[in-house]
Parts: sequence; C-alpha cells; structure tokens
Amino acid sequence: MQTVLLASIGKKIPHWFLPHSSTSPEIRSIWSSSIKMAAEDYTFGPYKIHHTEVFYSTHLSYAMVNLRPLLPVKRFADLSSDETSDLWLTAQKVGRQLESYHKASSLTFAIQDGPQAGQTVPHVHIHLIPRKSGDFEKNDEIYDAMDEKEKQLKQKLDLDKERKDRSLEEMSQEADEYRKLFL
Repeated sequence: MQTVLLASIGKKIPHWFLPHSSTSPEIRSIWSSSIKMAAEDYTFGPYKIHHTEVFYSTHLSYAMVNLRPLLPVKRFADLSSDETSDLWLTAQKVGRQLESYHKASSLTFAIQDGPQAGQTVPHVHIHLIPRKSGDFEKNDEIYDAMDEKEKQLKQKLDLDKERKDRSLEEMSQEADEYRKLFL
C-alpha cells in the first residue's frame, strides 16, 4: 500500500492532504526510495498520476500536487505499522519544508477517521496546514473551518460541475516548485 500527499491551496492558507492509497506489491516495488523521481507514472487508486506531478517520494509514500482529493480508500486502522510510520515521517518531512516555504510559524496535522469524526471523503488522509499568527482569531477555529470546507465538498461531490481539473502543466509547475525544497 502507498500513502500519498496531495497539495492544494485553500482560501486563507495552504492545505495539504496525505491520503492513503492501495497498490499491489509489484507496483510498490517501483517507487523511488529517495527524492529522485521515477520516470514511471504513479498509481493512485484507479488513477494514473504523471511522474511530473510528484515532488517527493519514499519507498512507501509519495507527495504530489492535487487535482481532486476524492478517492475512496481505507481507514487509518487498516494501515500496517510500516505504512503508518512512513505516512507520519513523510508528513513531518513535507510539513517542515512547506512550513518554511510558506513562511509559517507552526503546522496543524489533523486526521478525520470516519464519518463521525468529520471525514466526508472516505479515505485515510492527513490534513497538513501551515499556520501563521492571526490566521484565525481563536486557534481552534481551524477545525470549524475544516469542517465547513468538508461539508461544502460533500455537497459538491455529486454536483461538481463548476470545479475544473487543473492541467498537467499547472500541476507540474507547482510540483517543480515544491520539488526544489527537497534538493
């Protein structure tokens, strides 16, 4: 199995998702164990991810820019020990670089595991949110903002016509910027 970081920019602050994705052992063996990107394309659930969209990888996880983080995958408890460790180590490393890149002073890491926890998209993912002084009047308002964004997303899942996919060129350019952080 693989974990995947999806990077997207929210209204107020950058917002990244680290969703979990299943792959076969055969596919898993092709992942790069360093930050050097593989020439092969990646697989995220049923989707092919062009290698230029990936800006960081380990043998169990990879970080990519976001097209639409709407893929159904498993719950947190379904991850193996290696996958859990790699997911959090990747979140730590990517978070450190993105916090610096966006000149933030802190990070919020959040998992909503299951519908009663606020998870509206059924896949394991970590929200990585770089934080700055004054970004919210009260610090915990970040969770209300996340809940509101998730509710809006759930309402749009079936009627998502106004949301446009980003082009491969747009996503490759964003990934190029983030890839430089790990050189």
